Order: sequence, then C-alpha cells, then structure tokens
Amino acid sequence: MGYIGRKLRESRLLFPNSNKGLIVPIDHGLTMGPIPGLQNIYAVEPWINNNYVSAILAHKGVLEKLILRGALRPSIGVILHINGMPIISASPDTKILVASIEAALQLGADAVSIQINFTGKNFEHNLSILGMVTDIAHEAGLPVLTMLYDKVIFESPEIKMERLHHLIRIVTELGSDAIKIGFPDSETSIIEIVSLHGSDIKIFFAGGEKTADNILIDNTKVAISAGASGLCVGRNVFQNLNPQSLLKNLYECINAELISLA
Repeated sequence: MGYIGRKLRESRLLFPNSNKGLIVPIDHGLTMGPIPGLQNIYAVEPWINNNYVSAILAHKGVLEKLILRGALRPSIGVILHINGMPIISASPDTKILVASIEAALQLGADAVSIQINFTGKNFEHNLSILGMVTDIAHEAGLPVLTMLYDKVIFESPEIKMERLHHLIRIVTELGSDAIKIGFPDSETSIIEIVSLHGSDIKIFFAGGEKTADNILIDNTKVAISAGASGLCVGRNVFQNLNPQSLLKNLYECINAELISLA
C-alpha cells in the first residue's frame, strides 16, 4: 500500500495531465540566512499562490507559517526539506537531519527532500543518511527528492561529467524517486544526462545562482525536449524583479506539448 500512496503523492508534485513539474524551493534561509527574496514570509506571498507553480519546497518552520496564513492554494504540492547545515558552520556541506518523516506527514507534505553535497570526504555520511531516509519515507508512502551537488572541482570536463553520472547513479541505486541537479555546461551534456538516467529517476534541473531569464528558459527548453521531468528553481524566481512573468514563461516551456494540443 505504501507504493500506491507514494505514487499518488508524487503526482501531486506535477502539473495535471503533463507529468511535468515546476518546483520552487524556498529552503535557503537555514543555509544562507535572510537573503533577498526570503527575508520573511511576507516576501514570498505575492507570487507563491500561483497556478504556474506545481509544488513548493520548504523547511518545517516556514511551511507551518505558510499553511497557517492560508498562503498555499489547496492543489499545490508540498515538499518538506528535512536536512541542512548553515554556511557559517565548520562543515556546511555535511548536512544533518533537522526534521523527521513523521513531521512531514503531520504537516500534510506530499514528499520529502534531502540535500546531498559530495566533498570527497563525506561519502559515508551521505550514503548512510540517504539510504535511511528513502527507507523510512517509502515505508510511510512518501516520495523522496534528492538535491545533488558535487563540490569537488575538476579541470577536466570529461572527469567532471563521469563523476556526475556516478553520483546520479548512487542516488538512483539508494531509492530516490527524483533528483535535482544543476544544469551542466552544455546542451549536449543536458541531453546526455537525461538520456542516460531519465528512465530510472525523475530529473529536475536547478536554476542555481541568479542568472539571466533567457538563459534559464533556453536551458529549460533543451531539458524538457530531452525528457526531463521539470525544474526545481528557487533564487531565479524569488529574486526576480517579476517572478510572476518568469513563472509563466517557465510553465509554458515545461508544458509546451500540452499547451499545443489544447
């Protein structure tokens, strides 16, 4: 029964009829502090209740406040982020659990997310926490989105790409339902990633640091055409001068095929 519930909840993270999603994470405050666009709850309210967003992702305190303020429309997907570590700590890339699967269920979340930063020295921690989270979440009928970041710098693009493929495979092998990764450096690499891994795990591309809207839109078109499941974009939305307009443009890119049939 847990698998059936997991699939139902997974569908709530996506747009109806398209099997694609536009997830907006607003979990940055724990890591970075009150950055522009996330100074407080009021900063996100003008755009968050938006039909162009399929799901939002937040830590428990922020999610709680959004629910209590009635800021979330009933049909929006909800993902609870359950680990973290601030950048002011001694080991910001080795993130610990800060919420439980039980807390996610109590908050009415449709899924949980976990961020895994690989430094080359924290494999044991990362594999242990990811394996445990997927086991407990799946037992409770909750899908898991893993945010994957490789913090090791390589001069060789080939070695960097080979390592990324291995890390994506690790996340897949340990049972994650979906993965969030940054856009690689080329369109060819975007297509390569989706072609190799997209049949085994849902792939959502991250926007990363604030970038030009046209670059994000162009990358999105390539990713969706290749078969990606959508975007998981935060700063490019909540730090945008016109988040509503960007969300509409991204929605149209993600759902272009569905819109053309309408």
